[in-house]
Amino acid sequence: MVSPTISSSPSGLKTAIIRFLIYGSIMVLLSEFLKWNVQHEAGSNKFSEQSIVEYVQSLLLLLSALTYLYISFKHKSSFPLAFALFSFTMASLIREQDAFLDEHVYDGAWQTGAFALLFLAIIIIYRNKGLFFSNLNGFVNKFSFGILLSGILTTYIFARLYGRKVFWMAVMENQYIRDVKNVSEESLELFGYTLILIATVEFYLLAKAKSNCQALTMRNSQTPLNLSA
Repeated sequence: MVSPTISSSPSGLKTAIIRFLIYGSIMVLLSEFLKWNVQHEAGSNKFSEQSIVEYVQSLLLLLSALTYLYISFKHKSSFPLAFALFSFTMASLIREQDAFLDEHVYDGAWQTGAFALLFLAIIIIYRNKGLFFSNLNGFVNKFSFGILLSGILTTYIFARLYGRKVFWMAVMENQYIRDVKNVSEESLELFGYTLILIATVEFYLLAKAKSNCQALTMRNSQTPLNLSA
């Protein structure tokens, strides 16, 4: 008898529904936050480098970076990939602080910090390349990777191209208003950073489940067999 290829268990559907409800609620809150920010923030500060939106973007990146750093040390089986993702999100956070670092440290300070961190990540990946590629091969087929890729494409490619001044000058022609461009671009970036944080949470759950599975396998392999007389 041929076994069915599709499981009749509803657990997958339940997980999908829970994800939809939680992440959908986050998107609603994100939209409401943007509306509140536009209505309450002063015009000259609206979506500027000192705006609440910029601070929230930095907070999302910080939460992602700290979570990946925690995973890299807590779950050793995912260390090289988790540290690489920590380096990426932390470098992005440093890049977001470019104006502050240029003013209070020195011009180009963010490049020094970001590239030094990425260089360290490359060294760690090289020294653990076997485990890194094993992690990566398993990661690219997971839900977390799809969300992470969506966040990266949204933030670092589409938002940058969408926010080009030449595009918005063509849209508004003689009525070009820089604030409109900034609102659109920064809102997209905030959406992308939110996706990256969601992917981080999913990666944490994935790494935790993997560690638990490995611990259970090791425990079972060490359990002596009880042979009856």
